[in-house]
Amino acid sequence: MTRKFTVKKEIRTLGLDLCNPRRLVGAIVRGGTFLDGIVVFPSKPIPESKSIRSAILGTRFFPELRLVMTHDPKMRLDAKVIERLTRLPVLQIDSARNSSSTGFKPYKIGTKWLQVKSLLPPRVLQQILSTTWATGMLPEPLRIAHLVARSRFFREKHGFPS
Repeated sequence: MTRKFTVKKEIRTLGLDLCNPRRLVGAIVRGGTFLDGIVVFPSKPIPESKSIRSAILGTRFFPELRLVMTHDPKMRLDAKVIERLTRLPVLQIDSARNSSSTGFKPYKIGTKWLQVKSLLPPRVLQQILSTTWATGMLPEPLRIAHLVARSRFFREKHGFPS
């Protein structure tokens, strides 16, 4: 990204969790405190970056979004394509337990460690993580998306239509 990126206290972030192979769930969070919305994207066996792009652009939160975080353990999404198509910076987050992640750099916020991969400068990444991380092993947008994706609601037959 060539433009100057400022991190405000209530930066609006979309957290995408791909841990559930049947659902792609997103949570829109302001800072690390306010939950603005939950987005369930159409499910396919392997999500395509262009279909996710159109789904992100179609949300009512897109004009206020400043950042996209992804938690994708199997690396099914191409973050560079999403960043190029949505023109939003993308942070790929991996848990600190995986030490063999290629291209990920460790960041420490307080007493917690996290593996992050992004094109943003390290100082800006540090500010983003300290702003969006309140509790748990992941920043709030990803933690909420992960909880919703793993919830019992999606295991039942009356889940959201795809």
